[in-house]
Amino acid sequence: MVLLPNMINAQGIKALVGGTMIDGFGGPPLRNSVIIIENERIKEIGQVGFLSIPEGAEVISTEGMSVMPGLWDMHVHLMINGHSNYTHWDSTYIDLFESVIMPSSAHQLLRAGVTSARDLGAPLEASINVRDRINKGEIPGPTIYVSGPFIQQA
Repeated sequence: MVLLPNMINAQGIKALVGGTMIDGFGGPPLRNSVIIIENERIKEIGQVGFLSIPEGAEVISTEGMSVMPGLWDMHVHLMINGHSNYTHWDSTYIDLFESVIMPSSAHQLLRAGVTSARDLGAPLEASINVRDRINKGEIPGPTIYVSGPFIQQA
């Protein structure tokens, strides 16, 4: 299959073409899929040769890839990036949580296919600020739901 080079797309339409689509509902994988996305919403799904790609759509090759719905991570701590010693982490890196560590953690989640996550413990203001920056498109990351600081008893 030959794909056209990506074209400037004024209409907000994208076509993911050629991958194996997994629907997330237990249906059989759809090989050579075509997924038409308009303004961040899936508009149509079909297969190469059966579903036309709208003129002017940005064509993105997904050949050799699996295409599936985003994943949810129901228990994250954006402020704890690969570390389990909370006492050391909190005293050493607290000034970097909002500016470096939490945005980096959010980006890593997104790169792993996580499109929504619940942050179950971090400083409230930093959590809200990082969430809002993601929502504004200023930094990459999944949709974040925040709870604020840890509530626990030592």
